[in-house]
Amino acid sequence: MCPCERSLSMATAGALGSLGSDLAFSVSFGIANELLDAAKEAHLSEDELIAIVLALSVLLAAVPSTFVAMRNEWRKYRGGNKASESSGKDGKGGSEGSEGSGAPVQPSGLLEFASLLLRMAQRISLSICVQLVASNVRLRQPLRSVRVVSLLAVSIFFLFLESTSSVGNVHR
Repeated sequence: MCPCERSLSMATAGALGSLGSDLAFSVSFGIANELLDAAKEAHLSEDELIAIVLALSVLLAAVPSTFVAMRNEWRKYRGGNKASESSGKDGKGGSEGSEGSGAPVQPSGLLEFASLLLRMAQRISLSICVQLVASNVRLRQPLRSVRVVSLLAVSIFFLFLESTSSVGNVHR
């Protein structure tokens, strides 16, 4: 790949990434408004709604690592069974391209798409939670200066949550 093609693909990836961020924000803004209206109709307090959305965000954050661990265990199980079956039947010690052969297994397009949808759902749910907390702060604080400081504290809190959630991740 020549340098101009590489820079074009990087620019395209950057544009798509920012489009995803804009999409997540605009969609989450609409969803947050709908959730607030539905909570009012159901006589649910904003605090309870925030707790529900935050719990959903935590669950969505836990799903990818659980899914990856489960998929890796399944590959180990299947790879061990294929290697023992093929060595027992034909004595070759493994089939070409199997998980047990040491060749890297390419993820399927469907799994990558599901992973992308999950990451988008995580971004949207966290953005909804931030918007609900900000709305709650705006409604409960009478002084503008206190609202501004409280909103800054909310943004710092969620930045802290985001940064600490990736502490255990290995960056390659």
